Amino acid sequence: MSLRVVLIEPSHSGNIGATARAMGNMGVSRLYLVNPENHLNDVATARSSGNEHILQNAIICESMEEAISDCSHVFGTSARLRTVAWPSKTPRKAMKQAALASASGKQVALLFGPERTGLTNQAVERCTALVRIPVNETSPSINLAGAVLIMLYEYQLAYLKLQSNPEVSNRAAGEKLATSEQVHGFFEHLEQVVREVEFIGNHPHDSLMRKIKRIFIRSRLTHDDVNILRGILTAVNKKVDK
Repeated sequence: MSLRVVLIEPSHSGNIGATARAMGNMGVSRLYLVNPENHLNDVATARSSGNEHILQNAIICESMEEAISDCSHVFGTSARLRTVAWPSKTPRKAMKQAALASASGKQVALLFGPERTGLTNQAVERCTALVRIPVNETSPSINLAGAVLIMLYEYQLAYLKLQSNPEVSNRAAGEKLATSEQVHGFFEHLEQVVREVEFIGNHPHDSLMRKIKRIFIRSRLTHDDVNILRGILTAVNKKVDK
């Protein structure tokens, strides 16, 4: 199973342990932790309820980029609305897409931000889509492990359904989607060019640049797409430099 759960700077070891328990409940074992608190202390171990192996085998990363660089699908959970709306899905639709990608061998990440602040805008820009769990608006905050369990439950339902229809995942396997690292490299190149040709100038225009990136995120870029687009940008670079 090529699905991973990524916790960005989790601040409570108990939440990390409870996340491991939720993962164990749903048969998922690949846990990535970005700059975590102590994830092997007694509290985390106790809260994992017999899933210490998930904590012991967790991959520790220094940055979010390191944790998701090889992923073609990154689903970020977010409770708050954004000034620039990012492509979003319900948990059921998102995890159906995640299961399909995972079943065809693609690397998939479920991204969870720090407990107090959630995902930053920079993290959102690395997501294939945002997922917002429908909750009572008067009490929108969900415990980290609870959110992980909801997402993995929907994923497990979708994944089990796919097992009875392998032709679907076989067709999806033919798509060579760009990884998060490749898409990010394209975005950096794109921003450099649009500033160079003074489409947005040299001053920060985060909102406009985010809208431009959103156009490409919606189209699900393949490896070939990124190569072609970067070839166009390189041609523009050469013309501008003359």
